[in-house]
Amino acid sequence: MPIQHRAVRPLTVTLLLALSGAVVSTAHAQTSGGILRAGMQADPVGLDPHVTEATSTRNQLENVYDTLVAFDASGKIVPSLATRWTASKDGLTWTFTLRSGVKFHNGRALEASDVAYSINRIKNPATKSPRIGDFELVKSVTAPSKSSVVITLSKPFSPLLSKLAFTLNVIVPREAAATLNTRPIGTGPFRFMEYVPQTRMVLRKNPDFWGKDAKGNKLPYLDGITYSYLPDPTARVTALRTGTVDWIEYVPSTDITSLKANAAVNVLGGPAANYRALFLNVNEKPLNDPRVRRAIAYAINNQEIVDVALLGVGGIASAGTTFPTGSYYAKPDPSYGKPNLDRARALLKEAGLPNGFTLNLKVTSTYDFLRIPAEILQAQLAPIGIKVNITALEWSVYLPDILKKNYMATILGESGQGDPDDYLYTPFASDSGGNLTNFKDATIDGWLDQGRQIADAAARKALYAKVQQRLVTLSPMVFLYSSTQYEAARKTVQGYQHFPNTSYIGLRSAWLRR
Repeated sequence: MPIQHRAVRPLTVTLLLALSGAVVSTAHAQTSGGILRAGMQADPVGLDPHVTEATSTRNQLENVYDTLVAFDASGKIVPSLATRWTASKDGLTWTFTLRSGVKFHNGRALEASDVAYSINRIKNPATKSPRIGDFELVKSVTAPSKSSVVITLSKPFSPLLSKLAFTLNVIVPREAAATLNTRPIGTGPFRFMEYVPQTRMVLRKNPDFWGKDAKGNKLPYLDGITYSYLPDPTARVTALRTGTVDWIEYVPSTDITSLKANAAVNVLGGPAANYRALFLNVNEKPLNDPRVRRAIAYAINNQEIVDVALLGVGGIASAGTTFPTGSYYAKPDPSYGKPNLDRARALLKEAGLPNGFTLNLKVTSTYDFLRIPAEILQAQLAPIGIKVNITALEWSVYLPDILKKNYMATILGESGQGDPDDYLYTPFASDSGGNLTNFKDATIDGWLDQGRQIADAAARKALYAKVQQRLVTLSPMVFLYSSTQYEAARKTVQGYQHFPNTSYIGLRSAWLRR
């Protein structure tokens, strides 16, 4: 029998219980055809899915590719390129059976060797994938036949299915890997046609796509998607209102209420499965001293950031946990985000900095929800003698800099798609490719390794609670808020479903009312 979430309790978060659902009108029958015009915040940062870490790339290419298994809108693992899977009693051997009749966009049939190649490519240090840690416990991936894949682990690994479902850990054709950064080729519902930087990305319908709707009709309904880049949020909202585009991402907090009142528009979304934080590069003095980092945390009022920068609707102030509000694995700290300036000053004095220091804060100018909090932090840290110098860069310049860890402090986010490992191991394990703060702690490393091998949800919960408490003490990041994320669409767009894990897989079922 297929094993789905055998060793994983999904993130049972409030946001998963408050889904907006699909924008479907029962008064209209589904129709096929038409090009969806989507207004995007930013260009992709690289087109090779195994190499990039940019959400902008993921969201624009996840409908070009498929994963071995997938998340549905409730966070449950469901079949994708694999129709069923089983695990051995010791949890070390996983066998996946592939869907028949799947073709890559170049016309070649999907084979198990492509799955093995793709996972091994992410694992290979030469690839320099930021998600190399996702498969570090994978001992081997073999293809005993064209339709079966066997993954052998060196140790039990509870998050395996979640990692396989992450929408950048996609399956690629082995012969096309060298050109993926200029010509993405997948098995998804849309084919990549062109990318013109700062202008558009064009996708067109894959007539050979394997997916079907609940009635057995072939997906996708759309003839294609054209992404246009509108980094200015006002321009993006205006384009939607005037009908220049049909659908937009990242509805700014300032426009949520007015768009909800617009009879021609649907607004979808709610709390998202992510967190935003002040990242502190612990290799930069004096941030190498945990007392200094903790002092910064004691000075920050994250509710004020939500109220002022996000107008009270764009996020939920963090309670000292990496997990979204309502998560089964969250371990809130009731004192978090409530400033204690006396304690902050005392810690700076202990660290030999009674007069404070200068903090260089690098942020992106592209995303308002990451840029505007910088000015609030600047004001909040001033009373304890920390002078904040802000540098703002366009996203395609900013992100490569951050990935090289060329910064002192920054405001950035981390998101998860289905397992607590996404929120803790990826950003905080010493050897993780996603560790951008240079943080290293042997105790936390040990706990995180244990958490990857424990099958029991309650035991994992207790272990991850200790990790979160220690992270608050050592403060490699200061957790600011979990965001709310909204998309908006003209009411001619039907069938789109908002995914709280910030995926746009819901475009697979979208259609245009004529």
